[in-house]
Amino acid sequence: LFTGFLSFGTNSGMHSLNATLAASGIPDYQGQVFAWDRREQAFNWIQQYSGDRATLVLIGHSFGGSSALQVANDFLKPIGVTVDLTIQIDSVPNFYGGTNDVLPTNVDVGFNYYQISTRLFEPQGEDFVLGAANFNVEVLFGDTSITHTSIDDDPRLHALIGQNIRDNLNHVAADFDLDGDVDGRDFMIWQRGGSPTPLSATDLALWQSQYGNVPLNAASTAVPEPSALVMLGLAILATHCMRFERQVVAI
Repeated sequence: LFTGFLSFGTNSGMHSLNATLAASGIPDYQGQVFAWDRREQAFNWIQQYSGDRATLVLIGHSFGGSSALQVANDFLKPIGVTVDLTIQIDSVPNFYGGTNDVLPTNVDVGFNYYQISTRLFEPQGEDFVLGAANFNVEVLFGDTSITHTSIDDDPRLHALIGQNIRDNLNHVAADFDLDGDVDGRDFMIWQRGGSPTPLSATDLALWQSQYGNVPLNAASTAVPEPSALVMLGLAILATHCMRFERQVVAI
């Protein structure tokens, strides 16, 4: 996470957001806050987790919003690293130059949150980033009192960003409900179409191969036998397909 131009100490909105995200239940969350001009230090920190990182998110406010895109484009793209998500908060071009309004080609998903400046000397954040989803938070929250200096510390936006991250997590295991184990509840998520590739044989096979990877405190939880669940899953899948075919024909 990158702070804005005049953010000092540990009381910035990005520090508050980092604490919120750490407490929000995002699996194995690791976050670090950097000043907007510490792009190289941020890049080095990101690279420390290159071996076991599942999802990479870059977030920045004001000058830091530009830094997020610059780290993605100037530091990570040349070495072939994909950024899963960037989130710009009233992003303003900083002194390093480069694009502030175009999502880099190595970024999968981008969100741009901005406000409308109505005060003298108040910066106006970038209101359109090509390739990103753009949202005016004043309209989003029905609140015209939001300013450039308050937007990054808004708990409503913090909660929304947490949801943005959870919606874009890369699932590398069959823990579909993200509770730290692989059990019968994950099969129910698959059954209801909630796995990364809904109702796919691939996700079902992944669950079957990892079933039983549970913590000690969950070992006593009673769940159906894997083979029975697989048979049930196949039956449900077949029924679902039959119903889908009938629906298509009816249309």
